[in-house]
Amino acid sequence: MKPSRTQAVPLAAIATLASLASAADVSKPAILQHFDSSWQTIEKRGPDIFMAGYGAMWTPPPSRAESSNGSVGYDVYDRFDLGSTSNYTQYGSERGVKAMVAETHRWGGRHYSDLLLNHNGFATRFTSGFTASGGYPGFVLTRGDDIEGDFHQQNYNGGDVYLQRLSGLIDIAQEKNYQYIRNPVPGFANNLPAGTTSFFGKLANVPNENNRRFYPDQANGGTTYFDPTTNSNVTLYDYNTANPTAGDPVLENAQTYMMRHARWMVQEVGMDGFRLDAVKHFPPSVLNEFDRQLWKSIKTPLLDGSQQHVFSFGEALDGNRALLQTYIKKNSGTVGPTTIGGNRDVLDFPLFFAMRDNFSSNGIANDFRNIVNAAQDGQDDGLANNGSQGVAFVKSHDDNGVTALPRVAHAYMLMRPGEAIVYFNANEFGVRGNDFPRQGQRDALGGFYGDDITTLVNIRNTHGRGDYQPRILEKELLAYEREKSAVVFLNNRGDTGFDTRTMQTSFAPGTKLIDLTGNATNLSIDPSNNMPDVVTVNASGQVTLTVKRNGTAGTSTFNDQGYVVYGLPTPVGSLAISNASATLNGATISAANNGTNLLTSMPVVKVDSFNVTLNTIPVVLPDSTTDASAGGDRAYLKINGGINLNGNAGVDFVDPNGTQYGFENFITKNSPLFTGGDGQFIQAIDATQLAEGPNYIEARAYRQRSDGGPDVYSSFKRVVYVDRLAPTSAVDSVVTLSDSTRQFRVRSLDQTADRIQFLLNQVGSQTEAQVLAYLDGHNASGINLERIAWRMKDAKFFTRSGNQVLTVVTREQTGNFSVQRIPGISVIISGRGLGVGDLDGNNSYAAADVNGPQGIEFLTYPNFSGQTNHTFGLPGPAADVD
Repeated sequence: MKPSRTQAVPLAAIATLASLASAADVSKPAILQHFDSSWQTIEKRGPDIFMAGYGAMWTPPPSRAESSNGSVGYDVYDRFDLGSTSNYTQYGSERGVKAMVAETHRWGGRHYSDLLLNHNGFATRFTSGFTASGGYPGFVLTRGDDIEGDFHQQNYNGGDVYLQRLSGLIDIAQEKNYQYIRNPVPGFANNLPAGTTSFFGKLANVPNENNRRFYPDQANGGTTYFDPTTNSNVTLYDYNTANPTAGDPVLENAQTYMMRHARWMVQEVGMDGFRLDAVKHFPPSVLNEFDRQLWKSIKTPLLDGSQQHVFSFGEALDGNRALLQTYIKKNSGTVGPTTIGGNRDVLDFPLFFAMRDNFSSNGIANDFRNIVNAAQDGQDDGLANNGSQGVAFVKSHDDNGVTALPRVAHAYMLMRPGEAIVYFNANEFGVRGNDFPRQGQRDALGGFYGDDITTLVNIRNTHGRGDYQPRILEKELLAYEREKSAVVFLNNRGDTGFDTRTMQTSFAPGTKLIDLTGNATNLSIDPSNNMPDVVTVNASGQVTLTVKRNGTAGTSTFNDQGYVVYGLPTPVGSLAISNASATLNGATISAANNGTNLLTSMPVVKVDSFNVTLNTIPVVLPDSTTDASAGGDRAYLKINGGINLNGNAGVDFVDPNGTQYGFENFITKNSPLFTGGDGQFIQAIDATQLAEGPNYIEARAYRQRSDGGPDVYSSFKRVVYVDRLAPTSAVDSVVTLSDSTRQFRVRSLDQTADRIQFLLNQVGSQTEAQVLAYLDGHNASGINLERIAWRMKDAKFFTRSGNQVLTVVTREQTGNFSVQRIPGISVIISGRGLGVGDLDGNNSYAAADVNGPQGIEFLTYPNFSGQTNHTFGLPGPAADVD
């Protein structure tokens, strides 16, 4: 039996633990909580998130809010409205959400969204005009037989947590069973009552044929599963992503409506799971329905062909581990193929409270003994610190959490087994007056505030394997080992100085460990070399380590440097990209742009192939000895989420539990140092198989482990911008602003455009260079609407109706561009032409429509891009662009 990994084990017995442990625990790549930023900015920062080492991301509620479009989103109004180019939410639009999630998947991450199942917004039936507007989309605000409709009593002030209004938000009555078509579609008798009068621009539950896209398509057939929570079968239907309007409206209650929305977020938007808000405030049976509707809803399998399950974690603001256990269900890997299971966890509030109270500014009160056994993972199997459950966090949008020693707290949390979150607030919309969302960890993505957190995130990835073994437990000092991988040494004292301890390890005598954090080699942290750069395990398997205290001499401030991680040395080297023609440089960092600007530089590849070369060199330790095992015996390569790069059948490594998942063998050259090679690994890449824009490359070089320990490796990353093709655009829509005024909107087809320019109804003949110069000289750039959409300045038509010709110049940040003529855009202006056929707009069909200056010849100029020398005209008198 695997022993309990708790600090209650007598220190004299610690040395025996390594030999008794079985399967090693794993620290999964950390989750980045990325708040207060537009979807477009989060997508743009994909390279920074990838380089920082995160494996997943959690973003705020994306649905339309009730209070305003500037709301953080927790006062949800319309769950299916994620914003549009003409009516954004705080964060953007549905198209922007989808692009952001797709970019997360490209760099290999999973994406989780906040999901609100307890409440809607602040408005109630008592809010003047709200009932007449239809109330909340998908809900009935009041009925003749139930004045509260789908909700609980609005002025309820009793003690039942399921009935209370949380933060003044209207409370949904999940137990009620009023059946309606809740995304109303014309012609259905049971549509929700439609609103008749607008409420601050909102009109709810009006039947709309487009609402079909919010329903699964039952014509494609469903899958029947057995649900053990109800002891009955249930048939689940999928959304038709190829033809969304084929959805079939069905009768349902409010609870099922919300679950349908969650399934839509997975299958249409691409979410991999959810952070479930306020789970204490609705009955646990709601989570059973959540499991039922989300079971096997992800249709993209893992690389080995197995099911990829939705993962969710609930917010139950409580330190009672027994209570939190009731919200956890993690049996997705043990139920049969036709039986519904669950993959739910909870935010680890017991651990959070312990860290908040013991990584404080009160060094006298801080006590590691209050932290080490506090986590939720000790509740299920009695094995504390094995990472079996609980999602750990140091601070959040709701709570500032640890403020005095956040880096020490992150070092403790990130090196533990299990799930962990780092909270980042980009402050893109300014620091909010009510301090919600709270300020995050400013260095979560590196940049202006340093790279301490990103260093810890990456150490978690490279050395976060092996059982948690307690080594030192004192009020002010804590040391634990990730068995045969690394030793973590922490200090909670607020005064100045250093503390030294000798501790047992599971490493073989003579093993050398190096500081992975950089604190020991940083002269500003350790000017007198109190902390060794390298330590050697003695004949008894012990090491002597020193850690800094957190006080700053002569001040009352904390330096927050009381942590160090010593681990096995791993390969040293560099990653190179051939055939790069230029580099897109990251922003110059500053406090002002730290949250929003892309910091990562990207080499640009414009050709059809390039090489990825990993060069490793002999590892010479700070004590001048060479560690042959650290030179490495193998290396692998991955691009994006894992694709076939080397011509072998499929991806080489597909075990989801392995550190090589999604990676490929180097085939072009594979010469490890440890086996007598020169340390070089090369893989030729077919760039035609990569998408235009950023592509994410990682090579992992592994330490040789003849000792049987878990994988430890070095990670080498680059983000390459592939730019083989000229960017192109297409007309997205033509918006009528008045009878004589139109707004032309276009979208970037490969999603790489960073500027689009327009000319309308040009005549005459000009070279490409003259067209570009004219556009730049007349400030003819379009207005960016969102991630991939631009609009032309409003066009006022004075002379003709009919087919318009739009010349679109699409540019991307590399300097690449295309010029396209898009003819045949019909615009009919009253009394100014007959439209189709009347090409010159003179209200008659005549020869001039064929051979006149604005006839057929006007539509026939070819498209071109790059350095060709086709000719185009400049604007004629047909339209005035404001």
